[in-house]
Amino acid sequence: MALERELAYFESQLPELLKHNKGQFAVIKDETLLGTYTTFDEAFDAGVREWGTAPFLIREITEDQPKADFPALTVGLLYAHL
Repeated sequence: MALERELAYFESQLPELLKHNKGQFAVIKDETLLGTYTTFDEAFDAGVREWGTAPFLIREITEDQPKADFPALTVGLLYAHL
């Protein structure tokens, strides 16, 4: 799955992030936290300024984390020809 490394890093840092940045958005590439931002748009802009079009993770810092699941990607349905 894409961004596995970033998701694992986010999960490992979540307890500390919740202490100081709850409700903000974390921007992560590999195992590097670029920073936390108050809005998704700010986080996105910072990630693009730093890494351009390379994939990076933006995740809201909340206690109840939704599962990241992209079934169409994992089974290749995005490129299916009907």
